[in-house]
Amino acid sequence: MVLVAPSLDAEAVVKKFKEKHKIEEFALLSDARDTAKAYGVTRYPTALLVGKDGKVLWKGHPAASDLSSAIEAALAAK
Repeated sequence: MVLVAPSLDAEAVVKKFKEKHKIEEFALLSDARDTAKAYGVTRYPTALLVGKDGKVLWKGHPAASDLSSAIEAALAAK
């Protein structure tokens, strides 16, 4: 399972943002228009918890309070 957040911004912009906000908990994808479209992302920021099979286990704001329980549920299901 992986936690990712697609961004439409260029790699340099995303890198600067990650460094400024010290984002280390998840992958912030740059130039990810196709990924965002494939997973139905319509607003930003949106994070996706994706299982090994490519299915979305959770989708929402990266700071949402229910993200931790979604991760725990996904780990318990293994």
